[in-house]
Amino acid sequence: MKPARLSPSSLNLFRDCTRCFWLEKVKGVRRPRGIFPSLPGGMDLVIKTYFDGFRGNGRMPPELSAAAFDGAALFPDQAKLDLWRNWRTGLEYQDGLGLSLFGALDDLLVKGDRYLPFDYKTKGSPTTEDDARRYYQSQMDCYALMLEANGMPLHGSAILLYYSPKTVGGEGGVRFTVQPVTLAVDPARARQMLAAAAALLKGPLPVKSESCEYCGWFEQMTRG
Repeated sequence: MKPARLSPSSLNLFRDCTRCFWLEKVKGVRRPRGIFPSLPGGMDLVIKTYFDGFRGNGRMPPELSAAAFDGAALFPDQAKLDLWRNWRTGLEYQDGLGLSLFGALDDLLVKGDRYLPFDYKTKGSPTTEDDARRYYQSQMDCYALMLEANGMPLHGSAILLYYSPKTVGGEGGVRFTVQPVTLAVDPARARQMLAAAAALLKGPLPVKSESCEYCGWFEQMTRG
């Protein structure tokens, strides 16, 4: 088996179903996927363009006045950030045993000499801190680990900025609720998850998960 190159999203699969994770990384069998909606990708692009306009002037958008952003500034190096936003040239962490973790940042904040992962999210309605932690804690821990591995001291937290539609006006204008959620990050949690994933990949195929519909699909496919 080739050394595994994992991303935060693949580690989410590991957390969701170890069997599906093993099949994808060892046998190349991926879960069936539907059509990926293009709207979130379009939103991601326009939000990045919006923030980059303020970055070039050394300012923060005026709507980011919440306590979560007190003392924070946008990471000023646009060229470096552009590299980190691309999954081909993004951040990477090597565990020294042939396993690597890679990822593409949305953005980065600076408080003093400390760095905070900064990620944009779109959602149909305002979120809760519990939901944000449930779906994105491991992703933010992974970003923290990669930043730390690249010599960037951590602030200890990350900020998710949620955009949810509020009203529609004339000429297609949409107003959004902008909601920051702060999560504490811990690179040690990401290292532990990587170690567990690496150990799993070196072992046999995990047993079928009764709660995973994809495990049932794969079983039927291989029997047929």
